[in-house]
Amino acid sequence: MESLIIKPKDKAELNFFLELAKRLGARAETFEDDADERLFQAMEDNKKTTKVGRQKVLDTLHQIINK
Repeated sequence: MESLIIKPKDKAELNFFLELAKRLGARAETFEDDADERLFQAMEDNKKTTKVGRQKVLDTLHQIINK
C-alpha cells in the first residue's frame, strides 16, 4: 500500500483532510497517531520477551557509555 503525506497549514485544514479521507472511505491518521500506534505495538511485543535482571541492564548501559 502506498502512503501520502499532506502537511496542512493549520488545524482547520488538517480536520478538512481527515474528514475528506473519511468520507472517501480511505484510512487516514495523523503522524502522531501512527507513531503512538507503532510505539504501543513495540511495547506489546516487548512484553512477550523474557525478563532481564537489573544488573544485566546496568552492565549493558555501562558498556554503551564506555564505548
